[in-house]
Amino acid sequence: MEDINLEQWLETATDYLASTGPMEWGIGGGGLIIFILLISLSGGRRRRKRKAKAIAPNLTISAFQLSPMGRDAYFKVHNHGQLARLSMLSIKGKGHIQVKNNIAGHEINTGDSYRILLEATGQKKINKDFIVELTYLDQLGNVYRQDFPIAKQVAEQPKLIKFA
Repeated sequence: MEDINLEQWLETATDYLASTGPMEWGIGGGGLIIFILLISLSGGRRRRKRKAKAIAPNLTISAFQLSPMGRDAYFKVHNHGQLARLSMLSIKGKGHIQVKNNIAGHEINTGDSYRILLEATGQKKINKDFIVELTYLDQLGNVYRQDFPIAKQVAEQPKLIKFA
């Protein structure tokens, strides 16, 4: 393998730079500016994600109970993280279940819980084979969506769907 001669390499680089004109310097400088901008933009997004994760609410299911007739149910959402402001709730997998209480705008503080009441419409009963999808905001206004599979009694990880 050939040894790299630093003096020879520097001499070659100096000769090349001396032979370039303003157009080449402009292209090189523009490319460098674009490269620096791309790096700073990607770093800012990572920083925002890290900051959002630090103040994110941590919602879990603390209880789920069916009524004896199977027509009503409730589940309790407990917040172990920062303040969460609920915005929307939807039931996946069942069209005959509706939410009795209005959750939009309700705030769950750290250590508090919120009981959500469900009711069956029509003749069907409520089973544990559905998923509750909850959308909420943190203190900065970042929007999260989290699924709560009732059959598992374990909440899935929240997904950050919109930065503030």
